[in-house]
Amino acid sequence: MNTLKVESLLAEKYKYHPLPSDLSKKYREYYQSNIPDFLKIDGDAITLTTINNTPICEKYDRIVIGDYGAFIEFSDSIYSNNFVIQQGQEYRIDDPKYRNNVKYIWLTINDESHVKIYFQKKSVLYADYKPKKSFMLVFTK
Repeated sequence: MNTLKVESLLAEKYKYHPLPSDLSKKYREYYQSNIPDFLKIDGDAITLTTINNTPICEKYDRIVIGDYGAFIEFSDSIYSNNFVIQQGQEYRIDDPKYRNNVKYIWLTINDESHVKIYFQKKSVLYADYKPKKSFMLVFTK
């Protein structure tokens, strides 16, 4: 089973709450073992692109492994002009009821790749995501 399916099943069952410690350890090891060889856990100065070859970032800071997957962390990107708010997620910015309470802003790239980019606003208990950083899922085997 690929990591995306595992992440989806865990999210459905645990609703993004921290996993029990034995499961957290098991799945974090699983995610780490499935990181593609060309990615370095401590970051690298390589340009990452979507499957449609649209640039996302020119370097990344690290890979964060949490209960719900391995994510590439990056700071400001020279390619951020490629980013758009995911359709239907505008409330995360526009709605006063939500904009100060959401944990992240959901971005994507307008190239039909459907890449999900998280601009983190708040920390969470199930991963070491840093506010004011961007994250995207490590696509694995």
